[in-house]
Amino acid sequence: MAVASIIADGITEANSSDFTLAAGESATLSIRGAGGPGAKVKIQLKASDSTYDDFGYLDSQNRVVVLSAIGTFRCVKLAATTAYGVDKA
Repeated sequence: MAVASIIADGITEANSSDFTLAAGESATLSIRGAGGPGAKVKIQLKASDSTYDDFGYLDSQNRVVVLSAIGTFRCVKLAATTAYGVDKA
């Protein structure tokens, strides 16, 4: 699978589009760019009522995570003083 940017580099808060994982699929999420100590990305699971629940996170100490759960997800990049983005592979 190719690596794609799901949130552009920047210092403001931003949401990715929803992405879905089916049985047997996985996705690798990673922080792109310097990030710095203030970098934090919430990984959210979309519930059946279309609300989002925090599922996990990326930060300057945990820059990569592999999702292998069935569901619909999105990433929320929090504001920071150093520009960073989010990749998905």
